[in-house]
Amino acid sequence: MKVLVVGATGGTGRHVVEQGVARGHEVTAFARDPRKVPDGVNAARGDALDYETVERAVAGQEAVICALGAPLTRTGTVRSEGTLNLVRAMEKAGARRLVVMSTIGMGESREMLTFRYKYVLVPLLLRGVFADTERQEEHVRQSDLDWTLVRAGALGRGERTGAYKHGVGVTTILRGKISRADAADFLLKQLQDDAYVRQAPYVSY
Repeated sequence: MKVLVVGATGGTGRHVVEQGVARGHEVTAFARDPRKVPDGVNAARGDALDYETVERAVAGQEAVICALGAPLTRTGTVRSEGTLNLVRAMEKAGARRLVVMSTIGMGESREMLTFRYKYVLVPLLLRGVFADTERQEEHVRQSDLDWTLVRAGALGRGERTGAYKHGVGVTTILRGKISRADAADFLLKQLQDDAYVRQAPYVSY
């Protein structure tokens, strides 16, 4: 499958690119600095906030995985505005499948946050990031695409194990964490599984 990875040089995006190539997908890594893209991987230079470069990169793709992110301490709109550009470009190009990395804490999954996250970290440190992610999810939901919003637990280091839980609805039987490698594994699996099309599953240990 021809897959465009947006946020390809970020912590999770790098794993998506590596695992996508290993699975036999024709991966194109969308990046502001193509020099950061691994050798042998197609690279498309661009900025998610620049619609024209997004449109060029989306042309000819069958699916897009969006793993946009920014440092937690930096406020901004890269997730929401970048994803809106993706949605517009995909609808214009006729590309249907969109898989977007989101986070546990959005929508009904807020009830899955621990007390520390819900009442301390989010209000004091993550308010801007969560607000931008909420707008990102809204742009995706309003689209006509075959989308999946993957609400991941707190991302960290670790190997790809495949030993994670996923589903829809609210649950408390989770550790609230997942390795970036396993998050990438789940993102890629959505390309060939329609169980969560137009849904927002959680994924976590």
